[in-house]
Amino acid sequence: MMTPSMLRAGRLAKPSNLMRSYVIYSKSIATNRSSVAKGARRLNRYSRHFATLNGDGVADLTYNEAPGGVASPMESIIKRNVPQRVEQKIVSASDAVELIRDGDTVAVSGFVATGAPEAILKAVGERFEATSSPKNMTLLFGGGPGDWGTKGLSHFGKEKEDGTKMLARSIGGHYGQVPLVAKLALENKIESWTLPMGSISRMIRSQSTHSPGHITSVGIGTYVDPDLTGGAINEAAKQSPLHKKLVQKIQIDGEISLMYKALPIDVAIIRGTTADASGNISLEHESLLCDQKITAAAAKNSGGIVIAQVKRIAANGSIKSRDVGVPGPLVDCVVVVDEEDHDELHGMSYLERYNPSLTGEIQTVMDELEPMSLTTRKLIARRAFFRLEPNKIVNLGIGLPEGVASVAAEEGMLDYITLSTEPGVFGGLPASGHSFGPAYNASSLMEMNQMFDYYDGGGLDMSFLGAAQINAKGDVNVSRMSKDLLTGPGGFIDISQSTQNICFMTTMTAKGLHVDIPGDGTLKIANEGKVKKFVSEVFEKTFSGDEAVRRGQNVIYVTERCVFRRSGKSDVLELIEIAPGVDLQKDVLDQMDFEPLISPKLKEMDPRIFKAEKMGTTSELFGTLDERVIYHPEHHTVFLNMFGVTLNEPEDVVWYADGLRRIIKPLVDKHGKINMVANYDGFDLRKGLEPLFGEKISAVQEELYKSAKRYTGHAFKRAALKTSLGMNSWNSDDLFDTFDTNSDGSLSTHELRDGFQETFQMNLTPSDIRLFFDDDETTTISRSKFANGLDEVFVNHT
Repeated sequence: MMTPSMLRAGRLAKPSNLMRSYVIYSKSIATNRSSVAKGARRLNRYSRHFATLNGDGVADLTYNEAPGGVASPMESIIKRNVPQRVEQKIVSASDAVELIRDGDTVAVSGFVATGAPEAILKAVGERFEATSSPKNMTLLFGGGPGDWGTKGLSHFGKEKEDGTKMLARSIGGHYGQVPLVAKLALENKIESWTLPMGSISRMIRSQSTHSPGHITSVGIGTYVDPDLTGGAINEAAKQSPLHKKLVQKIQIDGEISLMYKALPIDVAIIRGTTADASGNISLEHESLLCDQKITAAAAKNSGGIVIAQVKRIAANGSIKSRDVGVPGPLVDCVVVVDEEDHDELHGMSYLERYNPSLTGEIQTVMDELEPMSLTTRKLIARRAFFRLEPNKIVNLGIGLPEGVASVAAEEGMLDYITLSTEPGVFGGLPASGHSFGPAYNASSLMEMNQMFDYYDGGGLDMSFLGAAQINAKGDVNVSRMSKDLLTGPGGFIDISQSTQNICFMTTMTAKGLHVDIPGDGTLKIANEGKVKKFVSEVFEKTFSGDEAVRRGQNVIYVTERCVFRRSGKSDVLELIEIAPGVDLQKDVLDQMDFEPLISPKLKEMDPRIFKAEKMGTTSELFGTLDERVIYHPEHHTVFLNMFGVTLNEPEDVVWYADGLRRIIKPLVDKHGKINMVANYDGFDLRKGLEPLFGEKISAVQEELYKSAKRYTGHAFKRAALKTSLGMNSWNSDDLFDTFDTNSDGSLSTHELRDGFQETFQMNLTPSDIRLFFDDDETTTISRSKFANGLDEVFVNHT
């Protein structure tokens, strides 16, 4: 039987059996989908591409658009040579884009400036310029791609003098790098929406499974919420029949969620590195996995086509099955870019042709990061750096947050955290600026939709993000600065609403700000900026302060001169730190459009932030040996956390063994030998020191230990919370009184969260916090509720 993919690839059937094949195909679709309408839709789409034999034995495509939009293939003919075998899918870019129809929904892979199928996108634009087709398409994209000019998705931003446009609508995560599409949206010439990048990624995945959409809490309380704009950029979108369906507020088991509607995809345009003649695509020279596979699957399961761009071809069967990133059956056409055109049409990004240290093919020797000069940027990065903790997974945003990596390297911390980026990168050093997305010497890559699954599930420990506008409630805007300036949220909403600990970074003012840093630990504002960042109302709410409080997130806002936080104590920002040398009224309060709450414990920022020399934070971040030992008298047990400790010389080993003996021997003299539980995750012992280390520690163990258990990573943390280690022997009334800092006989969410962090070094998740509340909609926690919730939290974390 002839299937649409065979027709697209030009595989021939006997002409006498052609119509019969279509009847069979239509019936099978209707049966499989339990919908005659869906079968008819597919038949309508593909009936324009019937294959017949011409006199030379070459396949021709016949097409006609009959009244009512039903294709009548025998009434007019578009002659085009296509391969005769399904194994021969390699075609030119101009031939491939002939398969795109007016009104198609097109999804394109790529992220910011990386991974653009430029040859295909350019060919689509050229076809429109020559024929005014394809027109009135819907463009679906997450992070791009584009070059902030005329390349990438900007090829779709074309408009004829008679008003004919390539696009009827656009749905995207970030428009900054595709200004010609953004221009059409801002001029209200097309229906346009901006949605969270992670939600768009999962919308596409949902379509591949014929799910109704992607269901998540991401976006609640932000401009994407249907109670606000539903993501609409312009009036055309608001008046569109699609608008009320695209983002819907739903309720499941009493919990409010958003559903981002899955949309059928007619054409997927993706990119890889190598293809064989059967269409199998490998991705070895791609620095990111930009959802090529799920985008292709979504198109195929929508009855659509998949066009893939590659830089080289290989013999059939030569690509190992494990190396195939997109299976051949999902690919209809392959466009191969000649080597001489790689710079223009198939660079790794618009900024770099090829760099194997970005693909994971090699681990390049990295020069030490040059320390940043002592500027406003470094002051903000230094203060944010104090939020880092060893052994954490961190996301750094674009701009000011990138400075955190530099400070971490300077302070010797970079090797003890895992940096990540939303397109699917773990480890290494993220590329910066317009190259953002991939990372040098990354430890692993995953598909973008999978990374957002991990992020949305709370996998991130800490995120550092920029902020363009902040209001009294702690709402943040990064997606749209004015009516005439469009960027989009990218992955910002997904990250900021799903991470327990958030640090927003911004200058206090902009445009003209100049500070004087004398180097003595103080700061002077030499010239104030003309534009205030702390405003009465943000133009667009990309982050909701109220929603963060509801979720139990820890959120701070760091500037070069002061630090704020948003908590359950108040519905406005609280000023908690101010730089030495800065005038509270003139330099802070007068530069805000609202009056913040001033903490009664307002303190000065660490003066080391404002000095030229290295801050020397290692001992604070990792702790002294004494600080690493925790004694639980209930069970006469010592916990030892050695994360981040490196023993380089024999003297270090002796120091370590003698230190343990000094700390533990008084306990043994008083109560007998102790039980030892040690965490050696992140502990480093230089080669050659193993015999000496074994000798010294064995002697300590024989002398002082009754038992010894060694754990690594999170297992240590879980063990430290187990009942056998005395966690359940805490008196709930004593803990309640300790947590009740307001002494009002009840606990707020803020007091509960801070209490657990300070007492147990635990960050409560929203699910943990709900354990302390009944269904009576109260906002405070009584003693009895606290005792019940306490037991349940410990059970969940052991």
